[in-house]
Order: sequence, then structure tokens, then C-alpha cells
Amino acid sequence: MEKSKKMKNLLKMMALGTACILGVCGCGFTFGGDINDINEEPEGADWRTWGIIDDYGTITADGTDTDVCVCLFADRAEFYYNKEHQELYKTIEFPEKLTDEEYVYLSMEIADYTGDGNSDVSFAVGKEDDIKKRFSYIYDQGEFVFDEASAFLAPDEAGDEENEEGVNGKVDFSGRYTEPQTGRCLIEISKESEETYTITVEWANGAGSSNIWAITGATYGEYGDELLYTDALCYIRSFVDDETYTDDEIYSDGSGRFYMTEGGMLGWESNNSYVDEIHGETLFERLDELE
Repeated sequence: MEKSKKMKNLLKMMALGTACILGVCGCGFTFGGDINDINEEPEGADWRTWGIIDDYGTITADGTDTDVCVCLFADRAEFYYNKEHQELYKTIEFPEKLTDEEYVYLSMEIADYTGDGNSDVSFAVGKEDDIKKRFSYIYDQGEFVFDEASAFLAPDEAGDEENEEGVNGKVDFSGRYTEPQTGRCLIEISKESEETYTITVEWANGAGSSNIWAITGATYGEYGDELLYTDALCYIRSFVDDETYTDDEIYSDGSGRFYMTEGGMLGWESNNSYVDEIHGETLFERLDELE
């Protein structure tokens, strides 16, 4: 993005300091803390030259790209159209208000987490190598919906009790999954340790053959809601009869990720999609859990 994180943190600290005296917040001067109370702008001035903008980005929603300026607050993020006159595009309310110390290290990312072609938004609190909190919003029919499953607290805040997402907020991926439209794909994910999984995928091609992926050592990503892998073995298994088959290797160093959506569906993005055509569009539903 256009500002370095160090510069954004400096601007936030300046804004926090001024707020104690004048009620200054985020994108401009607001006496009372509500940006909608501004009645006048500097005559002839582009608001982007006098407002405090934390970030810039492009939101893709329902086939339309919208360039936005982003103003981060302790309790919300405000998205404005990236144009001369200040006009609100969307407001995202946070699940909880951040402390002043947390707000200084608040950052944002715009990405398509669900593979549906629409932008989703994620917020993180902390330094790059020490994320304390993370929470995401999934685009759904014109709105950004809080993805509770993605909320992450640092281990010292989350505690040791296991919840629905697993230990310390990490998703438990163990189970069997299938592609719900045709049922031709079966994915089995087994936990090898608290941090690693083994994954086997069999996708029937018809005509007596299947594509098979064998993955060992898949590990959690930074936020505990995805599994990353770098050692996938992919091959085509061709059956001569019910008991006889041959295996032809396609590649042996595949990489990619599996992730969990807000609705509990399993997503898969392969970095070798030019070979195996796994682009992330297909989602898989859970059949049962593995011990």
C-alpha cells in the first residue's frame, strides 16, 4: 500500500494525541467524534490532501471494482470512494473496540478469501512477526459479514481451553470432505500433531482413472484458519480391473493451501493449478470427523 506501516503508526499516534484535545479521529477533524458532523471542507481542496487516510485499495464486489480510501478507527473501518469529494462507500464495525495501544498497530488487508470473485477484508493487530488479534469480514450479498471462525487471539489471551475451532482459536481440519455437486472427490485430513496434518485427495475422472494427491506435513498458516503445504505428490491412477492399477506421476513438489470458510466449507487453492486445474472455485462439505 502507499504508506509504510511505520508512517501509518505515526499518523495514528498523532491522531490519538490530538483526539484528547480536539476530538480528532481518522479521516479529518470532527468535534464530537462523528465524521458526518463536518459541515464544511477547505474550499476547493481535495479531501484526500487534508484527511488522515490509513490505506488505499480496490474492492471487487458483484463484478464491479471500486477504488477506496480506508480510515481505521478503534471500533470500525470507514471506506470512502477514492475521489476528490468525500463520499462514504462502506462502514465495517469491529466486534470489539480496540485499546489505544492496539489501535496503533491496526492494519488491513483486502483479498478474496472464499474464491467467489468478491473481495473480503481482514484486520490484524500487532507487528508483522507478532500478530495479537485478527478478524475478517466476508462479502455476502452487498454486505461485509463478520467471520467469527477467523477471529484470532494470541495464545496468552485465548487461554488453553479447546473451543469449536480447536486449540487457541485454530481450526481443526480433521475429517472427510466431498465435492457436493457430483461426489466425485474425497478428501481425508488427519491430524499428525497439534500443528501438522496429512491430507489425501482422490478425484475420480471417470473412464477408470482418478487423480490422487498425497500431502504430508501440512501446517497452520499465521492465523490458524488455513493449512499450507509444499510437498504434494500428484499422480494419475489408472485401473486395469478392480484390483490392478498403474500410477503415473504428474508432479512431486506441489504447494498450496486448504482453508475453512465462514459456513464451514473446505476450500482448496493449488499453486500448481496450471497442471491440475484446482483454482479454488470448488468448495467441499464435511462428511464426518476423523479420530
